[in-house]
Amino acid sequence: FVCSQVVVRRGEDLQAAPVWMSSGNMNATILPDGRLEFSRVHDGRVLLTEDNTRSFAAPTHPSTRGFTGFFSLTLQFSSTEGERLYGLGQHKTGDLDNKGHIFTLQPDNTEILIPVLHSSSGYSFLQNVPAYGTFNSSAERTEWRLEAVRYMDVWVGTTPKPSASNAAFKRSTDTEEGAGTAPVDWATLLSRYAHATGLSPEYPAWATGFWQSKNRYRNQSQLLDVARQHVTRGIPLSLIVIDYFNWRGSPLGDEVLPKQCWPDPKAMVDELKAIGVELLLSPYFHSLQPSSKNYPEAVRQRLLAVNTSGAAVEAGYDGTYIYDIYQPGARRFMAEKVTDGYIAPYGINHWWLDCDEPCGSNDVYNLVYRNGTWPAAFVGAAYPHVLGKAVSEELAVKGDESPVVMLGRSAWAGSQRFGHAVWSGDIESTFDSLQQQFRAGLNVAMSGIAYWTTDIGGYGGANITTPYFRELIVRWFQFGAFCPLFRLHGSRHGGPVDPRTDECGSTGASNEIWNFGEEAYKAIRVVMGIRAQLRPYIQSLYQENAKTGAPIIRPLFYDFPEDEVAASVDDQLMFGPSYLLAPQLFQGKTSRSVVLPELPAHELWVSWFDPSAVHNTTSGAVVIDEPTPLDTFPLFERVCVG
Repeated sequence: FVCSQVVVRRGEDLQAAPVWMSSGNMNATILPDGRLEFSRVHDGRVLLTEDNTRSFAAPTHPSTRGFTGFFSLTLQFSSTEGERLYGLGQHKTGDLDNKGHIFTLQPDNTEILIPVLHSSSGYSFLQNVPAYGTFNSSAERTEWRLEAVRYMDVWVGTTPKPSASNAAFKRSTDTEEGAGTAPVDWATLLSRYAHATGLSPEYPAWATGFWQSKNRYRNQSQLLDVARQHVTRGIPLSLIVIDYFNWRGSPLGDEVLPKQCWPDPKAMVDELKAIGVELLLSPYFHSLQPSSKNYPEAVRQRLLAVNTSGAAVEAGYDGTYIYDIYQPGARRFMAEKVTDGYIAPYGINHWWLDCDEPCGSNDVYNLVYRNGTWPAAFVGAAYPHVLGKAVSEELAVKGDESPVVMLGRSAWAGSQRFGHAVWSGDIESTFDSLQQQFRAGLNVAMSGIAYWTTDIGGYGGANITTPYFRELIVRWFQFGAFCPLFRLHGSRHGGPVDPRTDECGSTGASNEIWNFGEEAYKAIRVVMGIRAQLRPYIQSLYQENAKTGAPIIRPLFYDFPEDEVAASVDDQLMFGPSYLLAPQLFQGKTSRSVVLPELPAHELWVSWFDPSAVHNTTSGAVVIDEPTPLDTFPLFERVCVG
C-alpha cells in the first residue's frame, strides 16, 4: 500500500521559483506567487489549486483573548465545472452533493462537521485542524475559514496510476476534459483516507441486531419488562438502552445508578445477558455538577474546562461543568470514576455519549482547554473525538478483545479508529426529516464513520396514535434496518403512558413496536425479519470495513462509478456490494421509480419480495416503477449467475 498523500504545513518564506514535493501519485507544488497546487504524478492532471494564497491574520474569536501564537486562517481552492463533493459529516440539507452549502465547523445537535471531502474530480481533502470556523462551497471555489490555528495542516489524497487491476478507471485519467464528471475509483479513494486517519475496529456480532430505546425507561422494572416482552413476542432484540436522568436521586458526576430506581443493576445485567441482550447506558460522564462527590477533587487537580480568566465555569448540560479531556489526567480521572461506578460492580461497558459536542450553554464555545492553554476556537471541534479516544483507551477491559461500543452524537476526522459510532441527534418526526436523514447517512459513510444510525421514527413531536406517525414509523424502519446500526429511539406522545413521576422521573409514551397499531406492527415485523436474516452478511460488512474502510452503506456511484445514471441518484443506496435499497421516503405514495445500474454479463438484479422479478442490465442502467404498499419496499439483490 503506497498512500498518495501529501501533508503541507506552514513553511518559511518562499523564493521566486516553484517548490514541489511528491508522495505516491501526488505532486504538491508551491507556485511562485505562494499558491498551492496538487496534481497527479502519472498524468500531470491538476486536481486542486488555491484560488488565492492562504491568508493568516489575527484571531477574533472570544476564546482566543489573551493568547499569543494563534492565527485565523482562510483557505480558498478553485472548483472544476460539474464537481460534486461528498463527506463533510452529517447535515440536514436534504442534499447528497454538498456543493453550494455553508457549514459551521462547530459540533452541534444534529450537525456533525467532519472536515473531509471526496471530490468527483478524483481527490480527497482533509482540513486537519479541529478549529472552529466555516466551510463554504460555490460553483467557483471551496473555502475554509478557521478561527484559531498555529499552522496550516491539510491532507490530500488521490488514486494510483491505472494498471491491469484497475483498468476500468483508465479513461478517467486520459484527458483533462470532464474532470468533474469522469469516473472515480471511490473505493480506493475512501480506503486511503481510512488508512490515513485510522481503520475502525470491528463491532461485535450482537451489534448487527436490533437496538431498543426510548426517552426514557425510568427504572429497572420497566426496562426489564420491555426486554421480556420482546422475548415473549418473539421479536429479535440485541440491546436495550438506559437513557439520560438515570442518575436521578444523586448528582450528575457521581457515576452511580441510584438504588431507588435501579435496585440491583448486576442482576439486571445478568438477566439481560441470559436472554441475549446487551445494555447501553447514557451517564453523561464527561459532565459533573458542583454537588457531585467528585467535583472538589476535579477542581483541586484542575481537571475542568475553564473560561478565559482561568476559572472553571458552568457550561454543560443540566448545570454541569465539563472535564478538560484534552488533559490525559482528566481522562484518567473520569475513567476511574466510571470504572468504579459501572464497570467493576455491574459489568456495564457500552456507552451512549449523549451531549458530547459538548452541549449546554453558549459558554462551551468560549472555554479554554489543556489546563488553560488551548482556546476552544483552536481545538473545540474535536471534543467528541477526544471523548471517544478516552472511552476507547481508558475504559477497555483488560482481557476483552472486543472494542468498547460507544454511540456519540458527534465526531471528528478519524473518530472511527476508536470504534466511535454516531447517531444523528434529536431530529424531527416527519417525512421531510426522513428524506434528510437518508442523504445525511450516506455523507457520514463517505466521511469515514463506519457505524451510524438515526432515531427510527425521528426523536421529537410524534403522537404514536396518528395515521401519519404509523405510516412514518414503518417507512423509517424500512430505511433503518439497512443502516449500519438498527436502532429505535424517540420521545413519543399519545397511546399508553405511565403517568407516574417520582424520584425516578417521567417516562413518556410507549416506543415499542407493538404499540404502533396492528398494521404498522405487521409491516415492521417483516423488515425486522429481513434484518435478522441478513445479520451474517452485515457482520461481513463490519469485517470488510475494519480491513479496508469500505463504507457499509454507500451511494450508488461508489459501486458503479462509470454508470452516469447512478451518479445522479440520491434516494437509493447500496447496503454493501450485494443489496440495493430504494425506500419509500414520501407520505402516502404507493409506488416509486428505481434505478438499477448496469451490471456485468454474469450478474442480475433480483427482487427480494418477488424472486421471479429478475432484471438484466448488461446493456445499461434501467429505470423501473415499483409498487410500495406499506409492508414492502424496493430491495434488490445483486446475484451472480452461471
